[in-house]
Amino acid sequence: MAKDIFSKIIKDYNNELELILEKKDFESNVKNLLLSMLYKIENGYDDYKKVKVNVCSKKQFVKEILETIEKRCNKIELIRPTSEEGEKLHNKGLNCVINKEEGTIKTFQNEKSILDAILQMRQEDIEIDKKHELIIEPLKEMLLIGNNMNSLELITDFNGWSWDLAINNRKNIVYNILYQYINILTGNKIIESWVNNRKDDDNEEEMPSNLIISSKFNETFGITKKEIIGEKEDYILKIRDAFKEKYGKERENEFFKKIMQVAILECTKNNKKYKLKIEERIQYLNNKYNCMKDNKTFIINLTQEKKNLANEIDELDRLISNEKELKKEYEKYNEKLPKEEKIFSVSHYKLMLEKQRKNKFAQIKDINKKMGPREFVKIKTELEDKIRFYNEININSRAKSNMDSLIIELQKEFIKCFDIKIENANDNKELENLIYELRYYKFISSATIKGLVDVTDLEKKIIKKAYEQKLLTKFSEQESTNYLLLKEIFISKIIDLDTIVYVLKYSKGIITIDIFDGSTDDETKKIELKEKTVLNVKLNKKIKLWA
Repeated sequence: MAKDIFSKIIKDYNNELELILEKKDFESNVKNLLLSMLYKIENGYDDYKKVKVNVCSKKQFVKEILETIEKRCNKIELIRPTSEEGEKLHNKGLNCVINKEEGTIKTFQNEKSILDAILQMRQEDIEIDKKHELIIEPLKEMLLIGNNMNSLELITDFNGWSWDLAINNRKNIVYNILYQYINILTGNKIIESWVNNRKDDDNEEEMPSNLIISSKFNETFGITKKEIIGEKEDYILKIRDAFKEKYGKERENEFFKKIMQVAILECTKNNKKYKLKIEERIQYLNNKYNCMKDNKTFIINLTQEKKNLANEIDELDRLISNEKELKKEYEKYNEKLPKEEKIFSVSHYKLMLEKQRKNKFAQIKDINKKMGPREFVKIKTELEDKIRFYNEININSRAKSNMDSLIIELQKEFIKCFDIKIENANDNKELENLIYELRYYKFISSATIKGLVDVTDLEKKIIKKAYEQKLLTKFSEQESTNYLLLKEIFISKIIDLDTIVYVLKYSKGIITIDIFDGSTDDETKKIELKEKTVLNVKLNKKIKLWA
């Protein structure tokens, strides 16, 4: 019965894709490749979801793939690897090229490459608030690359029967690691909603970006539509707030500090323009800090800044009070703007100037605050923290060990947070997910980075909690023996851990474990017992690992 339902689902997805392809002027080999890609997605998705835990539903994933093919893909051309164009792609480290404006794809003739192209075609620009200016570039790269690789695992690592990390085919491994760590600790909902634009903007009223909301009873009086749109949800804060709620403020600060240090260092390796921007920022912070070493110079600079602002306010007052000058300045200002951004009238321009005037008074108020001794100490401490942040990154160091040490520190923060996850797990489903998550973390980390931080304490904690809550079989009253027998789940490549069956044999201080995946003999492990052990289970009998 279950097999019939499974076949029906595959058939339904295939039918939907075939209906889409009937309207497309694709060559038959392209259509066949798309159908083969969809079959692999359908065939491996349940295993992919089981192993990784933090993924969207199969329905959601397939829906987005089909919508992308239908609405965005106008032409797909398959390229032979041995052709001149294929060799050019290979030399650039690419397997596909897309043009979003024209809706065209050029790709190698395999399921991974065409899925990669479709995922890129689906991806829109990621919105990041400008106040995060210095981390926008590394953050975008991390999110785009990490999300893409996260989805491609479905085809590269799962074939419907087995799971194996295809690490040799991966680039930008660092970004993938960062993405996976955030995904495991926060869950996939927020990060995927952000990256894949899964939000409802369809109800947003269309209006010109320069229209003034003019009701005097409205709090947004004098604010342009463009400014209102600019105040969209800040996903960085949203993720950090969710993280803080789960793990506390200290862990949130330390984890994201390490995430951003690694992302910034990775971005500066291949992006000279961004590296220069970071170097300028470091120089600015050092100069500002050096000025603060001399309290007198610091006060003189702030006083001059106040005078400059006061002069600017005087100039605004002069314009606002002189209608002739105001109109002249309005026309001059409007001439420089493109048609869609022009200011409607002199009165609207006057509103903008009054807002500028108000902002400058706020800046003077802020400067007055900075002149106080307490605020001076606070600003200086914040500067020291920021300088230390960049010194730890050491962007001008060519040593790979610098990146390795940062990732080790990041792992330590991950482990502290994961420990809290274990502590807060309330039911067996949560514990089961934690076992899968920790196993995936170990595989993805040990296979891709140097210096995996030991997670034995996490394993012991999960195992103990799992057999106490009767999720896992309790083999012995001794915690050490239970750990020795059960820790295999964290290195097993069996997809469904709840299908594992043990057969234990004992001889001369050695326990032999024959591990079965259902009925198939998977592997054999030998464990040396260094202390007297009493087992709660029978030898030479099949024992289900999942109680």
